[in-house]
Amino acid sequence: MKTALLYAISFASLLLTAGLAHAQGVVIDPAGRPVALELRRHHVAADVQEQVAVVTVAHEFFNPGRSTVEGTFLFPLPPEAQVSRFSMDVNGQELTGELLSADEARQIYEEIVRKTLDPALLEMADYRTFRARVFPIPPGETRKLTLRYDATLTREGQTVTFRYPMQGTLTWRGVGMPPPPPMPRPRQEGPRREHGEIPSQQSLMEFTINSATGVQNVYSPSHEVEIDRPNNRRASVSFEATNALDGRDFVLYYTLSDSDVGATLLTHRPYGDRPGYFMLLIDPPVEMDEAQIQPKDVVFVLDTSGSMAGEKMEQAKEALRYSLNRLGPRDRFGLVAFSSDVDAFRDALAPPTSREDALYFVDQLEARGGTNINNALLAAMEMLDGSENGTVIFLTDGLPSTGITDEGQIRTNVQQANNKVKLFAFGVGYDVNTRLLDGLAREAGAFADYISPEENIEERVGSFYEKVRYPVMTNLTLDLDGVDAFALAPGALPDLYKGSQLIVAGRYRRPGAATLRLRGQVEGETATRRYTFRFPERERERDFVARLWATRRVGQLLDAVRMQGENAELKEEIVALAKEFGLVTPYTSYLVREEEEFADQRIRQQQFNMDASADLDAITASPPAAEALQQTSGAGAVRASKAIREMQEAETVEAAPAERDVANVQGRLMLRTRESAWIDSEFDGEKDEAVQIKFASDAYFAFLRLYPEAMDFAKLGEAVTFRFGDVFVEIGEAGKTDMTETELRALFE
Repeated sequence: MKTALLYAISFASLLLTAGLAHAQGVVIDPAGRPVALELRRHHVAADVQEQVAVVTVAHEFFNPGRSTVEGTFLFPLPPEAQVSRFSMDVNGQELTGELLSADEARQIYEEIVRKTLDPALLEMADYRTFRARVFPIPPGETRKLTLRYDATLTREGQTVTFRYPMQGTLTWRGVGMPPPPPMPRPRQEGPRREHGEIPSQQSLMEFTINSATGVQNVYSPSHEVEIDRPNNRRASVSFEATNALDGRDFVLYYTLSDSDVGATLLTHRPYGDRPGYFMLLIDPPVEMDEAQIQPKDVVFVLDTSGSMAGEKMEQAKEALRYSLNRLGPRDRFGLVAFSSDVDAFRDALAPPTSREDALYFVDQLEARGGTNINNALLAAMEMLDGSENGTVIFLTDGLPSTGITDEGQIRTNVQQANNKVKLFAFGVGYDVNTRLLDGLAREAGAFADYISPEENIEERVGSFYEKVRYPVMTNLTLDLDGVDAFALAPGALPDLYKGSQLIVAGRYRRPGAATLRLRGQVEGETATRRYTFRFPERERERDFVARLWATRRVGQLLDAVRMQGENAELKEEIVALAKEFGLVTPYTSYLVREEEEFADQRIRQQQFNMDASADLDAITASPPAAEALQQTSGAGAVRASKAIREMQEAETVEAAPAERDVANVQGRLMLRTRESAWIDSEFDGEKDEAVQIKFASDAYFAFLRLYPEAMDFAKLGEAVTFRFGDVFVEIGEAGKTDMTETELRALFE
């Protein structure tokens, strides 16, 4: 059995049979069963004008078997989509198809579920379906299917939602044994694979968004995308990955607005009698006049102690050269080099006209002596005293060894000398005091980052500097009136820079209208931006908002543990959130079972069986994971600090698919037992009663038709027990087989 690492879990698949291609289009044979094809490539291109999208989807199917296959291609369409063209490349011949209604599509998919026993297909029934006959595909050959459809995208206020159904994860369950591996053929396309090896699929998604009014706050909660915004009216979004068709919808939000600082609200409140969740996206314009860009004062503080000698020193000097060459015409700068002593380029801030002299100063730097962090940072703070927009970029590879070396005293001295200066700290290697650097940065309204020995200093620092070159609003504060907001993450807002996006997550107690006031400094003057939003009484679709807030909140709490020390209150809240949302922390760790390891008695003492009767309080992290929070230096401390920062700044939420032993569904933690049943972590088999419904029965489908929000639980598998409202539902081999809508409403409403 393998345990979870500190902040990441390596999950092993429990499905030992070969799987059909992950496909959001399905090919079925005349009997209604999935056909044994592999989806090798999947390409989506969307051209969005204002609120209308033209989407082109291309599939490349490969036949790995020994016999020719043919069947019918089914493709689920998002709501409001209209198919404009369907084609399949077979020797240049183009095929036509038909569009099924939502009711017809549901009937087809329910029949497939009954035959293949694969609940993952159920979510496809929520969409209308395009159907076309597939020409025979010989063994070892590939066919490309291309579909184009138009869709009017959903718009709420100024926020537009693009949703693409990457759905229908299929396996061989209930279909029979997979075919043998294909015989070698001269025309076989794609890489060969061994028998039993799961084939990989390449997915590429490309979107262009155009709007005459302006595009702001482009954001995907489901996938990590690349966003390019050449101007305020256009955005390009791309996503490329292997095996990305994991059953989740691809979701993209953007706002149509021409305001100088755009704000978008996303909420989730599944229960009207409990506090809801929200996230705010705050986005400055991409195009700005030079006069709109605030001048900045920046001091670079470089460690030149003996341990920096060699390649580290050369990379650090290149990073300084890169940053100096990108100063704005109204910027001012300072340079502080330190070892045992402090050597400043000038005693005061210099204008960009002094750049050539500064570059010569950098060229002469040599690595030698000790590490006097205290005096170096105090010299930087003195230069920035009175600055309206001051920043320190601090780079060190060692522990304080000369002058004042006490961590607490250094932090106190710097904090007392600081006058609204942002301090960004970079630790090089593992021999750094992470608690000191984290504390210095956090107390100065910024962050600390760490550069591993194998990483390039110039690239990391240069990339960071590009993000902070153009401040738009500094010293931000946020007021949200009318909804009783609380537990905001982050608590203190970072500055807003050109081309960046600020995400604030939190909770709210009262629904209704709210006024948001964003205050900050612009050119030394206080500026206020006002927005009005409506926080709903109930919203059940955007559950990612709750999970993202929980991730960021746990990051806040773990950071407090590192800075203040462990206490019962902090630990209790971390564990409670980790259990509720299925998060991995130093206090909660979920173990993965590999079937072949159950017989190994040597590791029995490390195992934790995910049975329904399991006490989740017994799930504890290994000692090294828990101890890492209290370490100040070393590889473990660096990894802990970086992982906590990643949680605090999380932007996307990864859903746990059914191959894992832990899943978070609509904010509820689901566990898989050794019998492959999924059970709500709060379900107590001895105390709690559940409504039993037989899987794939008429009652089962009637329940899901009436309550489609239960689909996320049902698609986990054939045996699932979950809380639905105030009632537990148990789907399995036994239970009710026929229920009317009246009977169902009586149970759940």
